Amino acid sequence: MNNEQQAADGGKALHINTNGGRQAADGGQHAARDEKSKSLLEPERRATSDERRGSVAFHTLGCKVNQFDTGGLMAKFQERGYEIVGFDQPAGIYVINTCTVTQTAEQKARQLIRKVKREHPEALVVVTGCYAQTNPEAVAALPEADLVVGVAGRSNLVDLIEQEIAAERKNQVIPWENCAQFEVYTPQDTEKTRAFLKIEDGCRSFCTYCKIPFARGPVRSLPPAQVKMEIQRLLSLGFKELVLVGIHLGEYGTDLGSDLASLLTEIDREGGDWGQEWRLRLGSLEPTDFSPPLIEIMFSSRLLCNHLHIPLQSGSGGVLSRMNRKYTPEDYAGLVSMLRQGIPDLSLTTDLMVGFPGETEEEFTETLRFIEAVGFSRIHIFPYSRREGTKAARMKGQIPRRIKEERVRQVEVTAEKLARAYREKLLGKTVEVLFEEVETGRYGVGFSREYLRVKVDGDWQPNTMVKAKITSSAAEPLTGIVV
Repeated sequence: MNNEQQAADGGKALHINTNGGRQAADGGQHAARDEKSKSLLEPERRATSDERRGSVAFHTLGCKVNQFDTGGLMAKFQERGYEIVGFDQPAGIYVINTCTVTQTAEQKARQLIRKVKREHPEALVVVTGCYAQTNPEAVAALPEADLVVGVAGRSNLVDLIEQEIAAERKNQVIPWENCAQFEVYTPQDTEKTRAFLKIEDGCRSFCTYCKIPFARGPVRSLPPAQVKMEIQRLLSLGFKELVLVGIHLGEYGTDLGSDLASLLTEIDREGGDWGQEWRLRLGSLEPTDFSPPLIEIMFSSRLLCNHLHIPLQSGSGGVLSRMNRKYTPEDYAGLVSMLRQGIPDLSLTTDLMVGFPGETEEEFTETLRFIEAVGFSRIHIFPYSRREGTKAARMKGQIPRRIKEERVRQVEVTAEKLARAYREKLLGKTVEVLFEEVETGRYGVGFSREYLRVKVDGDWQPNTMVKAKITSSAAEPLTGIVV
């Protein structure tokens, strides 16, 4: 994707390289920046360490992995004596965990950085995450950003804030070559009923449209023994659903001489003795991740939910080839057919990108026909977003925005029809519901194993798991009655 002009974001004012060196682009602006830098060190202009220790607020942009990382950072700050407050409350430090998947995500990050500094001029604004990792100079050039830390090495974020800011080193982003270990986070609280556990980080797929391999680095995995310890810790906190997530989850264990199938087999064998009724959900898996052993454990597992998220991206073989997606539509369809034979009422969700460079009307029509033939319970639809530094950004045949928007609308119509068809299949069937929201004395609403929201009348407590027969599937949440 091409980034917006740095001039609009303050990029012309100052160039900051990755080791913290500064080069003036304009004498007058440099002087103004020097005054700002000094203000970080002057006690009367900057919150003291003790004052900052009182409160820190977090905001997360992007995926579930980012959300998990934010939870882990919160735990690290709490261990060091900081109080976590809401992002809409006054705080001494504001940490913004950014995303770089689309131009919109980066734009939202810049807007948020400016907004926080405008509303809390004396606070320390810390920018971390994928946008910071892939474009540290542009982020550090924002005058409202006080400290920039990427993904690599950010487990030391508290130390960087407490020690390095005094050295006037604004840009603390380090390359992945200098930090390639799995950084362990242990969030103390995620959601009321579901906990996310990141067991893998990094990606080596290098799809032509994607910057994530540059943002997240090489594949790294949490050792199986630690995975099982974390699951047991989260279960002891009362969670009844755990979601295993990663940047490329199916690559889990390749750096350890292991794999995801072996891990799931161990968890399924031992998990029944971990003290309570619970279930396991998997994050996104690529179509190329499904080895025979992985499929076998999916068919036999007592814990795994009958829901899989398998990104398709396109139903056209030509587009998939240009994306460097290492499968064909026929491969994908064959995989889904096999999975449905062994997983009853499989709920299949996917990601779909429209308007990829060179996507013809014929290729788009192929995609529409393909998703209708396969059938999905939900489709996340994205217009292609041009990312600077990727191969796709240099490809010919960039699709105009109006055409991408029209194609999104067409897919939305088909996606809604498919979602409705899947809901109808559940009518009259019994599903397992884990309540997340309740209206005391009236009803509870939660997710089924199929990852559909279900509403059940009655006086319920959050985090209660029940069996419910679906009596209405016209819309989500579906309606059920307890069996």
